[in-house]
Amino acid sequence: NINEEVIKYIANNIKSNIRELEGAFNKVMASAKLEQKDVTLELAEQALDYIVEQRRWCHQNPELSLEEVQTTEHIAAELQKMGYTEIQRFPDHTGLCAMLRGGKAEKACRTVALRADIDALPVEEKTGLPFASRNKGVMHACGHDCHISMLLGAAKMLMETKDELQGNVKLIFQAAEETCHGAEYYVEAGILDGVDAIMGQHVWATLEEPYINVQAGPRMASVDNFVIKVDGVSAHGTQPHLGVDALLA
Repeated sequence: NINEEVIKYIANNIKSNIRELEGAFNKVMASAKLEQKDVTLELAEQALDYIVEQRRWCHQNPELSLEEVQTTEHIAAELQKMGYTEIQRFPDHTGLCAMLRGGKAEKACRTVALRADIDALPVEEKTGLPFASRNKGVMHACGHDCHISMLLGAAKMLMETKDELQGNVKLIFQAAEETCHGAEYYVEAGILDGVDAIMGQHVWATLEEPYINVQAGPRMASVDNFVIKVDGVSAHGTQPHLGVDALLA
């Protein structure tokens, strides 16, 4: 009986110690996550002016699909200033990709891609803003100027935390999104080979700041081309009720 009581006493003490250790561990982890959150927020706040500056430059210098030559050069120059050395350009296409390899990334680590579109629309800007479009008949009217600057801001933050990253990040600045086929070139060029996940983002005027929306399933309707064929039935002009007018259909 004595032995049984001793065993019970020891077991209860062990359970109590385990609970205390678990509690201490959870506190340490929570503190680490909070610290990481604080660091990320601080980096974002530091990058804010840069992001605004880049957005306004892009808004002033919009280029149509497959004509984003100056935009591509500008993005490449900004990435080089940040310290990016793996920048992939294309001899027959606009847009570019850049790779950031994490300082703690192992050989079999994962790679995440972040994507932004860079082309503008054939729209005449009449906003009167001090950073309005300088290119007559061309405007960033779909928010791609924001997308470029947001990804440049992310690139800046990622570079500053490079040594702590346990994986790789590929940055994709995609041309010709407005053509409906802009992504095909990059896929066929193998840009997504070795990428485990890819994320894009789009500004949305009806979503109040500073909120973001993330949800599973379909996000937005795709853009596609299609043909509608209407067959009419001929009839005499005095008997239109016997025919089918394909023009009205």
